[in-house]
Amino acid sequence: MSTELIATRALTNLERVKTRLSIDNANSDTLIERLIMGVTEHLESLCNRRFSEATYTNEIYSIAAGGMDMLALKQTPVTVLTSLSYRLGTPSVPSWTLYSADDYELVNDGKSGLVRVYGGLYRGSNTVRATYTAGYKIDFANATNPANHTLPFDLTDLAERLVTKRLKKRDHEGKLNESFDGGTVTWDAFIDVSDREIVNRYTRIPSFV
Repeated sequence: MSTELIATRALTNLERVKTRLSIDNANSDTLIERLIMGVTEHLESLCNRRFSEATYTNEIYSIAAGGMDMLALKQTPVTVLTSLSYRLGTPSVPSWTLYSADDYELVNDGKSGLVRVYGGLYRGSNTVRATYTAGYKIDFANATNPANHTLPFDLTDLAERLVTKRLKKRDHEGKLNESFDGGTVTWDAFIDVSDREIVNRYTRIPSFV
């Protein structure tokens, strides 16, 4: 039995991958779990985001131009925008002031991660900060219930296909599971053109707005 645990943010789980590959023993459990976390972390890195739902507290943003009224939060979809504030004072002695709740709102119910700020954002480096909850609910035990699980199927399917490709490549090469080091996998080698379309769909572009 596996002695390792898959993080709750993983894009698939051990049972799903084993079912996909018709594996009915525990011989490769540890290997599969390492691969699942490897591909999850790689897709997070490629897409510049975390997919699992989390709360981000006092996340700081810089605003490049005056008069801008749209803020792109780093994570999406946003389910709760708890607070938005701007910085007065100096970098060494900042004074953070909350925007009034009527001064901003989420665009498109938070799906885009965009916030419209009426009256504009304060221009400058590290001048705006936000506290919010964003990401998809992940609960594979209740994957058919949208109240518990909102992770898009194409992301889970992509993760499982990448893990499957890696496992099949190992079998073809005749390597032993015990010799695997998750850090050595070059996941980009397993991502084809159609997979890239999925990656691009969920990528957040870092920007100085």
